[in-house]
Amino acid sequence: MGRTVALFSTLLLGSAFLVAQGGKDTPGSDATLHIESRAVLVDVIVTDQHGNAVTGLKQDAFTVTEQGKPQAISYFEEHTPGKAAGPVEFPKLPPNVFTNLSPLPQPPAVTVLLLDSLNTRMENQSYVHTQALKFLKTAKPGSRMAIFTMGLGLHFVQGFTDDPALLVAALSNKKNNEVETSVMLKGQDESNAQANVLAMMSAGQGNGATAASAGAIAALARFFQENDDSRTVNRDLLTLENFNRLATFLNSFPGRKNVIWFSEAFPLVTSGSFDPRLGDAARRTMDMLAAARVALYPVDAGGAAPQQVYMAQTNMPSTVHDPAAMQNALNGSRLGEDQERNANQETMKMVAEATGGKAFTNGNGLAKIIGDVTASSANFYSLSYAPTDTKMDGSYRGIEVKVAGGKYKLLYRRGYIALGDDLPGSGMMQREKAIQDLAQKNPGQVDPLLPFMDLGMPQSQQILYEAKIQPVPVGDSKAGDPKDATRRYAVDFAVDAKDLKLPQGPDGLRSGTLNISLIVYDRYGNVVSRKDHIVQLDVKPDVWAVYQNTGVQLHADIAVPKGNYWLRTGIFDKQSRKVGTMEVALAGVQGTQTAQSASPVGK
Repeated sequence: MGRTVALFSTLLLGSAFLVAQGGKDTPGSDATLHIESRAVLVDVIVTDQHGNAVTGLKQDAFTVTEQGKPQAISYFEEHTPGKAAGPVEFPKLPPNVFTNLSPLPQPPAVTVLLLDSLNTRMENQSYVHTQALKFLKTAKPGSRMAIFTMGLGLHFVQGFTDDPALLVAALSNKKNNEVETSVMLKGQDESNAQANVLAMMSAGQGNGATAASAGAIAALARFFQENDDSRTVNRDLLTLENFNRLATFLNSFPGRKNVIWFSEAFPLVTSGSFDPRLGDAARRTMDMLAAARVALYPVDAGGAAPQQVYMAQTNMPSTVHDPAAMQNALNGSRLGEDQERNANQETMKMVAEATGGKAFTNGNGLAKIIGDVTASSANFYSLSYAPTDTKMDGSYRGIEVKVAGGKYKLLYRRGYIALGDDLPGSGMMQREKAIQDLAQKNPGQVDPLLPFMDLGMPQSQQILYEAKIQPVPVGDSKAGDPKDATRRYAVDFAVDAKDLKLPQGPDGLRSGTLNISLIVYDRYGNVVSRKDHIVQLDVKPDVWAVYQNTGVQLHADIAVPKGNYWLRTGIFDKQSRKVGTMEVALAGVQGTQTAQSASPVGK
């Protein structure tokens, strides 16, 4: 898509609205932890025998080995949740006015709720959805959280926010959260149908004969099994592909990320798989998750549900009438389901342990599980070391961390694959290197907001601002042709003047340059509309005095297709190199549903 770069001037709005004060980041608070490119960063959660967080440990209490060889800890930091100065209240704003101000301090870790419809039956999807809403409706502000769903693709529901009300609104929006039937997950009806067909073919016809030959019965059973295996492999590969996308997204910013994964099947670890593609793909996915500092918390979406064989929708083959045969069929179904559930639970534990998370099995209190994860992962330690084995040969390197002074339980990543720069904690360095490479290929053309504008990223508060977002009124010359399938939105910014560096020149003017970006995303993270502006400010003293109260006033507009979309805005101050970003679900803008169409994107 082409990018529109325009120069637009500042103006005083007739009804200016004020930028909220206080609670902002310090200029360096968004700084990235920089470690050597060959360093490994390990996040460690330490709890006592009762599951309580152990805080206040010093670096000399920790020892780290890689492949059994001691490693020197070069960086050590304890992370604890910050506390707000007083009672937490989010700004009360007029309709269609939004701010990037959060009254809460930056948390040391963020959480993703991942609702998996690809590997979960419909009835359990509804249960997970209900339990997630139950938690969010009673959650207190302070846990920075995002929501994604996973079906045939990875779907965005809500980006990282400290405000539970925004998460509730996003999860309650039915357009974002359709309960999907997984076309790649074998349902009970299909299992019943297959069992009935095989039973009819095996039915006795007298004199020891059956309705079909033994060869035909075996061939059909083999066909059913091969079809099931093929579908399972495709579903597992698609799951891995979705996790690769999630890891790539989470790699874009620093810190620990807790992913609470609600599912019935967990294919990330596939030892001895009948398809070699799965083993290679799973190892690569686990490596990407390690580089992004992701800890997985798999949760059995079925909870403590009864076995399928005891559920109403499960039917015995219609041709089975003998009690002994019926009991044998029930025992076989029970055994198969037990084996599948046990295998799933073992995989859950392996995935959790490998990534530094925890598995939750056989429990119905999903809302409580979310609360337990966010609480227990708020306190942790980060350790960094440069491996003594510097060869990047693709081998797996096992990590062991020990803590002296007590009988502690540790959660941490158990290893990584030594491939290039894909080391745990190196994600931000990779992104910075990619941006540097892009700058070298396109000197002077790289957008300084590029690293901060991905859908769902945490908002930056180095520059505080408010934005009034509303559909262009009917009859306005900017509204465009009502016959076109897009609507135009007006965006009025009020930027806190205290966050901008505008030095005063000999002529009395305060001058500087701002980059303003507006990007519209769909739920898949695709850019559907974009505008970028370069703003040259030359502010007279009397206007600057007004800006101290109103904020620096800026205006832009952007065309958006009809449907469910998100608008992300960003401001970059060239002089101070500070950044402010904000993301708004356009479904929450009043007047969106009744707005008339506007001119096509790009016109």
